[in-house]
Amino acid sequence: MGYNIIDLINKAINIAIRKKTIYKSVGQLNHDIPSIEIMSKVLAKEIDKTIKYYEELKSELSGVKFEEIDFYIYDRQSFLIDEFNKKIYTTEINNIKEYLKFSLDLEKDGKSLLIDVQGRFVQNTSDTKTRTYKILSDMIINKDNLISALEKIIK
Repeated sequence: MGYNIIDLINKAINIAIRKKTIYKSVGQLNHDIPSIEIMSKVLAKEIDKTIKYYEELKSELSGVKFEEIDFYIYDRQSFLIDEFNKKIYTTEINNIKEYLKFSLDLEKDGKSLLIDVQGRFVQNTSDTKTRTYKILSDMIINKDNLISALEKIIK
């Protein structure tokens, strides 16, 4: 049994859970700044929506046969995801603007990771027509929505 998009979705869920933990810890560390504490709760709820989206996607895809991801490609993708998870995202946050910038950068890094994973999946032009590629595109679009919302708040 080879790897497929479900394996990548599971890794995306793990990343989302880690980000939620980061947002909650920033809120707890800055509980004396109410705006940061509130924004942490808002961002954690957004991550919950993302996790729900991934879980629903997995549910829709259960039982569907997908293209297998070549072991070497999956190994590279998995390495990228593991390296992303090893990054330490701690920063001293003193106000809401710094926190929003931090959150925006974190989400942009997540989007970049998804784009990189998708790009490594493509070995020839026909790979862009696969269900796996399209699902990764949808995941990137979902990430774009959160980034856009954060950018609007910052302005």
